[in-house]
Amino acid sequence: MQRTLVFLLCVVTVIGQTQSIDTLKQIDQLFSRWNNATPGGAIAVSRGDKLIYNKAFGLADLEHNVPNTTETIFESGSVAKQFTAASILLLAAEGKLTLDDDVHNYIPELPKYSAVITIQQLLHHTSGLKDWGSIGAIAGWPRTTKAYTQELALQIMSKQKSTNFTPGSEYSYSNSNYSCLVTIVERVSGQSLAEFTRLRFFEPLGMKNTKWRNNFHEIVPNRSLAYVKAGNGYEQLMPFENVHGHGGLLTTTADLLKWNSLLETKKIGGDQVYQWRVQTGKLNNGQPITYASGLVVDQLNGLTQISHSGATAGYRAWLAYYPQKKLSVTLLSNDGSLNVATAGQQIAELFIGKKVISHKEQKEITLTEKELKRFDGIYRSTRHYDVQKLEYTDGKIVSNKRTLKASHPDTLFLDGSKWIATQTTTLVVKNGTDTVSYRKVAAPDLSAKSLQALAGEYYSTEADATYYIAIRNNEAWIQIKPFEAMPLQPSFKDGFQLGGDLIEFQRDKKGKVTGLLISTGRAERIVFSKK
Repeated sequence: MQRTLVFLLCVVTVIGQTQSIDTLKQIDQLFSRWNNATPGGAIAVSRGDKLIYNKAFGLADLEHNVPNTTETIFESGSVAKQFTAASILLLAAEGKLTLDDDVHNYIPELPKYSAVITIQQLLHHTSGLKDWGSIGAIAGWPRTTKAYTQELALQIMSKQKSTNFTPGSEYSYSNSNYSCLVTIVERVSGQSLAEFTRLRFFEPLGMKNTKWRNNFHEIVPNRSLAYVKAGNGYEQLMPFENVHGHGGLLTTTADLLKWNSLLETKKIGGDQVYQWRVQTGKLNNGQPITYASGLVVDQLNGLTQISHSGATAGYRAWLAYYPQKKLSVTLLSNDGSLNVATAGQQIAELFIGKKVISHKEQKEITLTEKELKRFDGIYRSTRHYDVQKLEYTDGKIVSNKRTLKASHPDTLFLDGSKWIATQTTTLVVKNGTDTVSYRKVAAPDLSAKSLQALAGEYYSTEADATYYIAIRNNEAWIQIKPFEAMPLQPSFKDGFQLGGDLIEFQRDKKGKVTGLLISTGRAERIVFSKK
């Protein structure tokens, strides 16, 4: 084979002449940036039982110039969650558990919280459990830097004294939910997740190239290596950990199409398991969410879309099914820079078409200086750890360097979002279907006395980590040894930001600093006490 044929994806299979060649060429064009000097991926599209696109791009191994092919094995990230969910649902259909069961019945290691957490809430990400990976990052060891195991993840979860919110009251994506589901599958079935899924799903469906990454040391023939952008080139970013079930599934596009066929044939588990798989959740107040059981059920251009994306280390994945068209789209990649959900939906739109959506512009009005200044201030979410800063400058209200427009004396808007002043000190932000309340907080106090009170040593039993706060040149610096200290960015009084994290110092009634709370993505209010 000539070298020019080796580096660019080698196999193209097109079955069925009803699909225009132009459409298939448009898919090629979407991934034209992948070549013999880059990582890439594999894409497969089927309609019913007919494969209509099957191609791979780029390299599986940059060091050895090995191309990706349609048979290359990738890691599928959170696409794996639907396999863990289906395992639970199969056990439920067999009467070995119920979805309303208290999780504590199966995992007594977890603390008892103010409200019961059910298996159903784990499936829907409404339990409020803090993400073990986020807590590991707070302790100085983010994912990919430490060999996490199922046992270690459970240990971290068992140390959490509180949940992110009252179970069932909100939706918040957390891998802890699916790590708990793995434990339940294994304790109820008496088999490892790997063994259970092999016998119940992989072998019956003929998924010969699918297995769990439950031993990251294992040699996996025909597996791609994962990469991320680094300067003008790439560097490896592999998931060196054994914890799996929330992710960690090694598979091919062909095997994922076999799995997706269950959404049409219901071959395993019958109609009951299928209905459970696609039944979206509801919060305690009755508000619906789009997350089902390891699947997101929403719409794309007016058609039902049953999908999930995946991202672990430098791997990316997308699997979607459009029941009205009996269309399956799967994309697996070893290029960590890929926006995989966007790419997957772009592929689907080539087959299902785009729906033109007209946006009705809100009517803009002009507010007086007094009316605009009413919004000026710093606001902290009462529900999450988000901070909004609205600033009156040059006759405008600006947020994140964007000028907000007014539609009413108490309402600002931009890009579909609304900022509504309900009182002098309260703000409500509406974004899509979500509504979040904010309270006004005081501006940062950077006086020497206030900053010096923050200095000291802080320890968390939840993260099993110690942070050191020092004051340098009128700035607060934070350090977890042996890593370098980093400056904290003032956000509001006793509140600071470090990247995307929020750090809030706690004071007693006399103003003495007693501790701090760290909130990060998927894990909020991790408690650190001052020594």
